[in-house]
Amino acid sequence: MRPFLLHFFLLVFLANNDGQTVFTLVPTQAGDDLHFATDGYIYSSHYGGIFFRKINPVTGVVDTIFSANTPTIGAIEMDENLQIFTCSYDLGWVGKFEEGDNSISIITTGLMGPAGITHDSDGNLYVATNQNHSIIKILPDGTKETFVQGSPLFWPTGITIDTANNLYVANMFSGQIIKVSPEKTMTTLATLPSISDQTPDLAYLVWTHGKLYICHFDKHVIYEMNAETGSFQIIAGNGQPGHEDGPALEANFQNPTGIVASPSGDTLFITDGAAPIQRLRMLVLGNVSGSEERQAGFSFNGMFPTPTQDKTTFAFSLERPMKIGFQVVGADGKTTISVSEKLYAEGENQITVEVSELQQGVWFLVANYEGVLRSFSFVKS
Repeated sequence: MRPFLLHFFLLVFLANNDGQTVFTLVPTQAGDDLHFATDGYIYSSHYGGIFFRKINPVTGVVDTIFSANTPTIGAIEMDENLQIFTCSYDLGWVGKFEEGDNSISIITTGLMGPAGITHDSDGNLYVATNQNHSIIKILPDGTKETFVQGSPLFWPTGITIDTANNLYVANMFSGQIIKVSPEKTMTTLATLPSISDQTPDLAYLVWTHGKLYICHFDKHVIYEMNAETGSFQIIAGNGQPGHEDGPALEANFQNPTGIVASPSGDTLFITDGAAPIQRLRMLVLGNVSGSEERQAGFSFNGMFPTPTQDKTTFAFSLERPMKIGFQVVGADGKTTISVSEKLYAEGENQITVEVSELQQGVWFLVANYEGVLRSFSFVKS
């Protein structure tokens, strides 16, 4: 794992759902499917198109790293070595690509509508083939086998995986989310509301920190689902198509398609709109996990304003005096601003940080005290 990503995984997060915000990072040509890679960049594919793109999650700068001769590219997946895997829905192949290559190398052919792709901890690929309602497993040597097939799979499209190698699959037309264990046991976690059996309902999904986040293409919303119980709720989108940013449940999406989570799990990146518009939107969830024992004595009271243009103020309370240092960290894991450690008094405290020189995007204010790292996200507009 790259050092700056390890830094993100070590951060301890505090729940702050009141701050959920949608922000447009890339206004056009962002692509469809997404992968947050180990180099700190987001990579996208243009489904049924010709491009792979590389996106800086802090600045929103987009670079095209590959342009095919014919519109054959589908979903995108990447391994820890930055190797890209993709599939062609119409031509039925799965291939691989590395930045700098001149072409996609074919791994296997003969698949029936490969629509989504992920990989496990052993380097095996899993491909959702929706025309024959199957998940195909492709071994590192290119050997393929049918992993599971048939009910409850029905036009499976989106596919993701958790740290225990359980697969989660979105049935495109019928709205079911299917869990597939490594032992090939299939369980229907839930059925999300659909518009009709003739209209694409669910697009891609992502697993992070025990939850699934799912793009509902036709309802123009993002769902959050407990990956164990199947309970779900809408966390972003007001159900009306559009592209207005703002508080998560007031913002608009138009046919959200691709979705990935930041390594910390507190920010989702979502594509919506049709080519060539294809925006990249950020959904800042707030912080998603933590240990009450390690956080004892420090309470987060708020961070405002967010989004901000010039300054952000961080309010907190202490049960006892503490020495605390603060850093502003970008999505690439690099510290941009440091506030020297000092002793803060028991009770209510706040600091204000000048951020006008930062580029637009999601940033993290990290509090470092008594061997604990706590991270709090904000948006620079």
